[in-house]
Amino acid sequence: MPSQGAGQRRRVAAKPPRPPVRNARGGRNYEQQSPESVKNKLSVSVLLSVTAVCVMLAMLWGVWLLTRRPDALVAPPSVNQLFNVTATASVYDRGLVKAADLSYEAVLKDHPRYWTNTSHRHFKGSVLAYVTPWNGKGYDMAKLFRSKFTHVSPVWYQLKRDNSGLHLHGRHDVDQKWISDVRQGGSPKIVPRVVLEGYPTDMLTKEEEREEAIDAITSEVTKMQFDGIVLEAWSLWRGYRLLQDSNLRQKALEFIKLLGMELHTTKSPKRKSGDLFQLILVIPPPTGTPQDPNSFTTSDMIYLRDSVDGFSLMTYDYSNAYAPGPNAPLAWMRQCLAVLLPKGKGKEGERADARKDLQSYDIASRVPEMASKTLMGINFYGNDYSMPQGGGAIVGHEYISLLAQHKPILTWEEASSEHYFTYSKEESMIKNKKTDHKVYYPSLQSLSTRLEEAKRWGVGISIWEIGQGLEYFFDIL
Repeated sequence: MPSQGAGQRRRVAAKPPRPPVRNARGGRNYEQQSPESVKNKLSVSVLLSVTAVCVMLAMLWGVWLLTRRPDALVAPPSVNQLFNVTATASVYDRGLVKAADLSYEAVLKDHPRYWTNTSHRHFKGSVLAYVTPWNGKGYDMAKLFRSKFTHVSPVWYQLKRDNSGLHLHGRHDVDQKWISDVRQGGSPKIVPRVVLEGYPTDMLTKEEEREEAIDAITSEVTKMQFDGIVLEAWSLWRGYRLLQDSNLRQKALEFIKLLGMELHTTKSPKRKSGDLFQLILVIPPPTGTPQDPNSFTTSDMIYLRDSVDGFSLMTYDYSNAYAPGPNAPLAWMRQCLAVLLPKGKGKEGERADARKDLQSYDIASRVPEMASKTLMGINFYGNDYSMPQGGGAIVGHEYISLLAQHKPILTWEEASSEHYFTYSKEESMIKNKKTDHKVYYPSLQSLSTRLEEAKRWGVGISIWEIGQGLEYFFDIL
């Protein structure tokens, strides 16, 4: 910052005004005044005139506001008013959920119009909604559609070690007013995400550090009066190759189990009896490789079933910029569930044979309590790929902008049960050089199809993340 007074001009003492020259009758002789004096008086006169005009205009504006309508002076717009207009019927009743004949015009017209009945739930299973600080729209969506969710997870916390010790960072993002607004009516539960960062071995191998980490999380949950947390740690352990060591892998599972037990047994005077703090664990999709130590398995789920209240399964990001394609093919999501969920009670180590016809499985024979804890991941974001390689993720407003700009034909891809479109874009650096693009983004039909699949399996869903979607997406929940 510049020092105080820097950049200011040095004050110069003003010269005393010249005494006015008076005529014989004592009046001012303006003809003998200096040009500078006359100029100053004209400036003052103009300023007074402008001020008078501004005051008059302000008075007229106030009168117009008061007489225009009785409610002219109103409170700031509500969340409902901020997000365009509402509809008197759901997207199902309006005939908008369809695979064929979906046009860009229809999406542009209908996407802001959500059903006025924001409390109705089409999907009766658990719904975990993620919210991120870098996409503020999600905070408003969580308030507006709070009755659609059983859990809301704001992405707030990081647990990591620095030179001064182990610390839980992120409280500066916590918004208690927003939490209170979301909790209106008793739903949903607020379970912030805690992601582990930094080298994690000591947290698993040293009992003192493990207890310190668990205490830091539990104390924060109690102090801030959350309903629990979502823990994202498996990807960190996998990244450091800790899971390939059978001893460290078991200690990782023990860490999760101890954290869940501590949350379940921690008491708070502000909570009702039996209303336990919850632990939801983020897990990757099965790799499909037998005995892969990096995969989270059926046996792992059963080992943790009494201490973990939900498993947030990341069934998205199937494709990427190096291998463009659909975001989450339905058949792949189905296969992930078939590999992960056991066939029946007592079959703790048994997995479904993913090579068989998945459609023919007797899904009702799965273990109900395990299925109900599984939260199948659904993406509210898409990808704009530059072919044959390149591109990246897009969110709702970017998708709408592409539709308005390129006016594409939307195509339903049966193999993945997703909509996509293509367009060409001229390269800014190369004249007359165009790049082909392929865009995958959720549609009402693709989302509805996945919710029906979740119902068949008896699983819940987790949405990454609600600020990235379109307003009418929430009608189908």
